[in-house]
Amino acid sequence: MSDAYSSEPVSTTHQAHTLRSNEVTVLREIVKIYELEAANNEIVAAQFREITDSRLYPLAIVILKTANTIERWLRRVLHRPPMASQYAGPPPAPAPEAPPPPPPDPRLILVGLEEEPDEANLPMVGSEEIAVAVAKPQNPRVVKFKRGLFILKHSLKVAIVGNGKGRTSPRLEANPYFAWTLAYRRENEHVRNHLKRRIELISPRPLLSIVMASYNPDHGFFKEAIESVLDQYYENFELLIADDCSPDAEVREIVESYAKKDPRVRLVRRETNGGISAATNSAIAEASGDWLVFMDHDDTLVPHALLHVVLAIQEHPQATLIYSDEDKINEANEPFTPYFKSDFDPLLLLGQNYVSHLTTVRRELVEEVGGLRSEFDGSQDWDLVLRVTERVSRGSIVHIPHVLYHWRSHAGSTSLATEAKPWAVDAGRRAVADALERRGVKGEVRRVPGSGFNRVVFALPENPPLVSVLIPTRDGKYLADCLQSLLDKTTYPNFEVVVIDNGSVKPFTQAMFHVLSDKITVVRDDSPFNYSALHNRAVPSCGGDILLLLNDDTEIIDGDWMTHMVAQLLQPGVGAVGAKLLYPDGRIQHAGVLLGPQGLASHVGQFRPAADMGYFGRTALASEYQAVTAACLAVHRHIWESVGGLDESLKVAFNDIDFCLRVQASGHKVTYTPLAQLLHYESVSRGSDQHGEKYVRFINEVLMVRDRWGLEIARDPYYNPNLSLNHGLFQLAYPPRTSPWYTGIE
Repeated sequence: MSDAYSSEPVSTTHQAHTLRSNEVTVLREIVKIYELEAANNEIVAAQFREITDSRLYPLAIVILKTANTIERWLRRVLHRPPMASQYAGPPPAPAPEAPPPPPPDPRLILVGLEEEPDEANLPMVGSEEIAVAVAKPQNPRVVKFKRGLFILKHSLKVAIVGNGKGRTSPRLEANPYFAWTLAYRRENEHVRNHLKRRIELISPRPLLSIVMASYNPDHGFFKEAIESVLDQYYENFELLIADDCSPDAEVREIVESYAKKDPRVRLVRRETNGGISAATNSAIAEASGDWLVFMDHDDTLVPHALLHVVLAIQEHPQATLIYSDEDKINEANEPFTPYFKSDFDPLLLLGQNYVSHLTTVRRELVEEVGGLRSEFDGSQDWDLVLRVTERVSRGSIVHIPHVLYHWRSHAGSTSLATEAKPWAVDAGRRAVADALERRGVKGEVRRVPGSGFNRVVFALPENPPLVSVLIPTRDGKYLADCLQSLLDKTTYPNFEVVVIDNGSVKPFTQAMFHVLSDKITVVRDDSPFNYSALHNRAVPSCGGDILLLLNDDTEIIDGDWMTHMVAQLLQPGVGAVGAKLLYPDGRIQHAGVLLGPQGLASHVGQFRPAADMGYFGRTALASEYQAVTAACLAVHRHIWESVGGLDESLKVAFNDIDFCLRVQASGHKVTYTPLAQLLHYESVSRGSDQHGEKYVRFINEVLMVRDRWGLEIARDPYYNPNLSLNHGLFQLAYPPRTSPWYTGIE
């Protein structure tokens, strides 16, 4: 966030959100509980792994049921009106009849429970409304007790379902995702019956054409792939397997044997070997369905995969391309390394083929772009997605936030390591370069060392626009380093520096301004500190078409930083760009902002090593976000003016989040580039906001932003609902905020 520098107390004039002292106390208790939650969760889970052996398994079940009973009792007691209210006049009008309760969650049937924990009554920062917790302050001991019940119950659930006997196996302890799937994604008869009833409501039922190219596959994996299709709950499909002239004659025999049993399976014979693109195109040519589902010959689908695809088609009639989350499976079919993806992000797609599996595309669209291209074999699916998404609207690209596809990992597969097929990595780089040329975008595609990722280095126009760098300060401790590094290292050819002096009094500061008077413009503003107002009043003094907000506690470490930010900002549709900020010790401070975690927002990659690529490359690759920090933010001046600049009611914190959300609401993209790297001595110039009046002001600003942007905070399209809001970014959510069983598409 924009951690400005003023040390003066901040008045709290936003009466709608003024906090009473007892409410602040409750909030502090909640924050303390959150800070201890991760450690407590691990401790409780470890303790119950030790006690839930085969002899004590029944006891664990009893404990869990007892916890559930206590929680229900707590709800009744805590929500019961005060005794005096029973004599306060005539009874109120009867409330409208409540809707029938939803069916029991099959995840809890697994462990003998009948209902889901009511998380709406668990005040925890990150997944609950802070405003609700403030409006209804509770005894901190009750808060801690309820939170403890929550941790206890969910830790027990994961431990108990480990192997059905109460003991979590070493295999599961080494693979938390495997245990997570057993706790939250295991199907049973109730689930299967529900999904089948859901299918009965689908009308019309589109024909899905699953296209698969085969060439000398492992027989066992090949059969599992075919059987995973035949086991689909949704049955209106055809499976077209184009054998690319495999030397192993048994491959065709396997397909023919399945075709005899089920007419939906069809063998497409090829007389010559042409590669995966040619073989897949042969299968596409035989397809009858309006939708093509792409599948590899050794991977598998979950039984409800096609059902979710059809539900997405129903939910989004305008859909042209649909993709899902995925994971990997080893040779024993144990899942690992899930990829819980972002909603569609065309900038991230230039860095990696994150769409990948499971991908479903309208057949007419694939035919329109000419199918797959053999010159990109190895990354032919990436090339296809790039060409298809260029032709359709963003709103027609649908993401299903559930793992529907298991990508087989074995020796020699691209899922295991990029080194297995370096030619596939090169094909991906060439596919992205071809996309840039096709779109008329000038830039260079570079491989990220040690990965299959790409970085696009966008080129500047011949006449780069003037950039106005705005630096607010008041005798900033690091201002001299900031200005010196900015002026000495920056290679961008056309920029001006505007220092907003908010009442500096030290002789050194004034002397520095005098020495640099021919290189910087100083705008004096002695008004009470307000980060937003200072910038708004200074912008008229700027001459640039691009505004670049920069904190006075930053330091330039790479001369091309501004070039990269401006070049990305000038791409079509981009409204704002943020940089990669590092702490002085080399750890990441900011690589984009995700909304929802920690009750409001969190920085991507925070405290990770600078070279760490993050969750599937998120810190290493350019991508879109709903917000970036204003500690280093570039924006088009006309967009700044059209959205009204920064909101002056947000004096210190979260004004950048609010601004970025307004930029996004105006139809422009907010993006992040890892190519612009700066040091950031965060909060050094102002200090922390966690004490006294600053803390009250901070909470007021939290509430204000949550009131204004509640929906955007509740569902950040760039953060998957299977990932945690409380245990650290990109960790598994316990429980996930979405279920594949009841709603289809969340």
